[in-house]
Amino acid sequence: MNIKNHKLKFSTIQIIQNKKAKLENSTKELDWLISNYINGRIPDYQMASWLMAVNLNGMSFKETANYTKQLIKSGTQLHFNNNRKEIIDKHSTGGVGDKVSLILAPILACLNYKIPMLAGRSLEHTGGTIDKLESIPGFKTNLELSEFKNCVNKIGISIMMQTKDICPADGKIYALRDVTATVNSLPLICGSILSKKIAEGINTLVLDIKTGNGAFMKKYEDALKLGDLMKNIGNEFGLDVIPTFTGMDQPLGQSAGIWCEILESYEFLKGNFSDDLYKVVLHLFQKFNPKKNTKAIFDDIISSGNGLNKFIEFVEIQGGNFSKIESKSVNNPSFSKESYTHKIGYVRSMDTRIIGFALSRLGAGRSQKSRKIDSTCGVDFFKKIGDKVSIESPLFKIYGCNEQKLLNAEKEIRSAYEIVSNSTGVYNPIISN
Repeated sequence: MNIKNHKLKFSTIQIIQNKKAKLENSTKELDWLISNYINGRIPDYQMASWLMAVNLNGMSFKETANYTKQLIKSGTQLHFNNNRKEIIDKHSTGGVGDKVSLILAPILACLNYKIPMLAGRSLEHTGGTIDKLESIPGFKTNLELSEFKNCVNKIGISIMMQTKDICPADGKIYALRDVTATVNSLPLICGSILSKKIAEGINTLVLDIKTGNGAFMKKYEDALKLGDLMKNIGNEFGLDVIPTFTGMDQPLGQSAGIWCEILESYEFLKGNFSDDLYKVVLHLFQKFNPKKNTKAIFDDIISSGNGLNKFIEFVEIQGGNFSKIESKSVNNPSFSKESYTHKIGYVRSMDTRIIGFALSRLGAGRSQKSRKIDSTCGVDFFKKIGDKVSIESPLFKIYGCNEQKLLNAEKEIRSAYEIVSNSTGVYNPIISN
């Protein structure tokens, strides 16, 4: 990053105080703040204070655009030689059991789209794509940019973590937000997502904004605000952002965790999928080109095995051992437990946020930046909203490598279920067309 502005006479405390007073931070202030933080001249505790002030008081449109620009400037921007309209990406604002990227990207690559995807780790109660991919033996997420581009040009897809090359400032801030309760901020979310996507060199971004009790945007109105902000900020940088809205009032798919979501993605591409996950993946697939990306084409990519073959290519080109996925022979948990209810009736609701935090404490997330992930941990859901339950059939199965954490998480997740006597409808995750 160009750090020539670090010698300018700005005060970190004054920048924080200005934001606490709901004043606008100038472009030069933001440049100085980000430059000095990424280079170690501003400590975490001061950056955390500024992030909290932003979280409480927000940013203007101009500030958000400038903040995004500074994150981009902290690293390199990619450029591809292909027709730029073919360079696309999809991003989710985060949920529980959201393994859509692992499924959708190989499917899109079958249609000659190029998908250079920078993904993140777990954030608060939501799972991280990078954590899941790193559970595959040998899989490399820390790639050189030349490797990343080579994968995209060769097979149409690559997913890697943020590195010192692309938006390193966001990578450092992202980790700090996760442990300082400053995730749920529209401008910080917008800057974090769009800086990476713009740096990828893409032309089109389909943005899956989650809303509901398990999402950062619990209210649909807030999700709409974020969608509008992202679209307008994207326009400032020549990026076509297509917001879409899906529900997170229950975990997505049949499982939530780490390795278990890799296995579910593999099964999906073999043609074995839950109805809710199928609906979301298809919905986002069609958003890239509503006329050409039809359900028939989507189904054919799966039934022909082309989607699975592309997934295998993707895993292997980044060093992963696909045979371990196929044989399901690694990441076996030391403990597991099926959870039952004492009630008879129907699942009316699930508190997905409670489920997500329970999984995080079990080992799927981080309460501290240095905490390691337990790749074996997760939950298989046997009953979800609308399903009939009885005392004989389990609600879910939970597993991991720490018995006491597992027992605690089992109680928390069981408490997240609301069971009523009257029949309820099946949950439809598609909110907006």
